[in-house]
Amino acid sequence: MLCRHHIRCGSPNARHTNLSLWGSIRGKKLYLPDCIKNIAAQIPDSVNLTARHFIRDNTIFPLLKPFLAIIKCSELMGAMIFGNPDIYNIVGFSRVFTLQRRHLTYCSLCVQQDTEEYGEPYWHRVHQLPGVYVCPKHGVPIIESDAELSDLNRGYYPLLPTLDNYATPYNPDISGKLLDYAVDAEWLLQHGYDLQCFEHTDRLYDDWLRVKRYRDRNGKTSSKKLAQDIVAHYGREFLMMFDAYNSGTATWIRRIIQNNQSFRHPMYHILLMRFLAGSAACFFTGIKERLPEFLPFGAPPYPCRNRICNYNLQDVIEKIEIRMTHSTPYATFICPHCGFKYNRKGNVPKEKQYSGQIHIVEYGWIWKEKVEALLIAGESPYRIARDFHCDVRTILAFSVERGLLPPERRIGRKPYTPAESPKEKPDFNAQRELYRQRWLNAIAANPAITRNELRILDSKADRWLHMNDADWLESNSPESRKAVPSWVGYDDEYLARVENAVKQIRDSPGIPRRISIAAIGRSAGITRPYIRLVSNHLPKTKAFVAANAETLEQWQKRKILWVVDQMRERGELITVYKVRHAAAIQDKERKLDSFISTCIENSE
Repeated sequence: MLCRHHIRCGSPNARHTNLSLWGSIRGKKLYLPDCIKNIAAQIPDSVNLTARHFIRDNTIFPLLKPFLAIIKCSELMGAMIFGNPDIYNIVGFSRVFTLQRRHLTYCSLCVQQDTEEYGEPYWHRVHQLPGVYVCPKHGVPIIESDAELSDLNRGYYPLLPTLDNYATPYNPDISGKLLDYAVDAEWLLQHGYDLQCFEHTDRLYDDWLRVKRYRDRNGKTSSKKLAQDIVAHYGREFLMMFDAYNSGTATWIRRIIQNNQSFRHPMYHILLMRFLAGSAACFFTGIKERLPEFLPFGAPPYPCRNRICNYNLQDVIEKIEIRMTHSTPYATFICPHCGFKYNRKGNVPKEKQYSGQIHIVEYGWIWKEKVEALLIAGESPYRIARDFHCDVRTILAFSVERGLLPPERRIGRKPYTPAESPKEKPDFNAQRELYRQRWLNAIAANPAITRNELRILDSKADRWLHMNDADWLESNSPESRKAVPSWVGYDDEYLARVENAVKQIRDSPGIPRRISIAAIGRSAGITRPYIRLVSNHLPKTKAFVAANAETLEQWQKRKILWVVDQMRERGELITVYKVRHAAAIQDKERKLDSFISTCIENSE
């Protein structure tokens, strides 16, 4: 739209157009322009082209809104309307949009169709989105133009198809998945403005994860299984095109489903939504499947566990009562045929409910009738308890309750008697003196005894002295008889191997490797390198390792220097973020940013 305005108004140069539109000699960037009210103010009110209209139909704000928190969403909307020089920092744009192209792109069939319908083609915003390699309308690969993204705030470039450029062909499987992704991205551009913010999207994620059985009732998510299934669904080659594959899994999934309010790339959200729901439209328009019913004890019916019931171990209990206590399910089972009531806890599968321990709450009317009949007939309570598989105290208590036996027959619990006051602990100094003397007496009685034999001889004294008097124990124990390591005396040989290993690590091609003790040991073929290379048995080798082993910061600085040199050789635009990203620097406090800036200045 701005390109056509620049051409038709006959502006002598881009600076003149920028001054009339934005009030500055530089224009706005492509993805998140701000101060849109300046443009809307120059358009008659009758046309109804407001700032919000431009934001909805001409920017990528609709794509971002479902994945931004409400506060961030309102901040971004205000920045786009009224202006904010730090608009990209509101959503952390420089961090998440890592797959930006260097040029504007277009679809050859869209150009042809636009020319036939409008007389000239125009840039489609969906073609500029990261991850969109195929036109969602025609299903053909998109083409890179000669217009560079870095020049968009300094000039205006109408869409002029270039015959020299051509689209990258894809195999049919990859092409179909790219088309699905592009269709979802276009749907979000068209409908995202009317969707709710991330708080609602996160609730939808929760519902879909439960429907697909990746999240249980307690909210625990099987992140590893979800990542493996996503990799199997999309394939490694497809995910690598989106920088969404890492060591056989997809680590970005956990960041999305952990209810983290920080912004994540919409590209990753689209991949996850299509996997869960089939498409972004289906994801937002509602769950078409019912949430799985919480059945920690399997599907009904459930077995009766009353041994004297005619339906013992048969599935006759249709309904159970379930309550949650500290994330643990507790269920109450009641048999409708005998009234037997029992409890179980935990997630007990159906096949394991026919055995195992249960907590009996009530025996039921069948049990009471038979026990009462046997007691009236004069049967011994002990025999009844044995035949009915219950405690004799239960039978006696029931007999007393029904008046069939005198109260004194009830077997009560023993009265509580408080324990005797604990003995006072012996004095620490007295204990230490006692164990020291025992230790010295054992050594005096066995002059040739070894340390191990002495520990076995008086293990109690050894244990107490180790815990409370270790220094005295070490100085008053027999000399250690451990064998001298076989590698002692080979200092010069180890030094030569270590020097060669350090040289190999330092001169290895590609991004610099860290010169650590473990890396030196692996390259030099030294087992247990930390014990050997830092021991006092190899003084020359130890000194060389101490002088050449790198700290984390030293290694990071060496990687930064290498990345800057590589970018300078390729003629790329060097920025602090690009250097930090290419060197894989984890520096949350940004302590190395000044060093990176110095390296960039020196390279220029």
